[in-house]
Amino acid sequence: MTTVEGGLVQNFERPVSTGLRIANGLLPYALAAYIVYILLWYLPFKFYPDSYLFQVLEDSLGLPWFEPYFRYFTGGVEALACLLLVIPGLQVAGAAVAFATMAGAITLHLATALGVDPYNDGGTLFKEACTNLVFAAVILVLRRDEILPLLRRLVTDPRFARIWFATR
Repeated sequence: MTTVEGGLVQNFERPVSTGLRIANGLLPYALAAYIVYILLWYLPFKFYPDSYLFQVLEDSLGLPWFEPYFRYFTGGVEALACLLLVIPGLQVAGAAVAFATMAGAITLHLATALGVDPYNDGGTLFKEACTNLVFAAVILVLRRDEILPLLRRLVTDPRFARIWFATR
């Protein structure tokens, strides 16, 4: 291959790889923005008194503490996921928290009397939970190279070790 042909091949290959690199860099942030938007949209309902959704879950599960306390806990976890999703180094942790939260929400929708369409609106809440689950999974796949270094950093960070062992 002559130098001209090699230069042409290199010039034609570079925009594709650059475009993919840009897409890989921007796509997680776009998906995270959607997840944060949906979680923040429903966040106030987690702190309103007497949530219909959590009352149905309490009645279905037979747990008297479920309605107020699990609602607050869920709101706190979703707020934490929103915060972590917008911090670049911790976006993978936010995606993991969002994934776990949405998996739990979907499970509760399917396994209890809540059902897929509790508000008779075509299942909007359930569809958004499924969408958030898929988007969080995509972020985890795109940022899979960051998962182990983040876990290593958490385990080997002396500040984390002090907190971890102080509670034991």
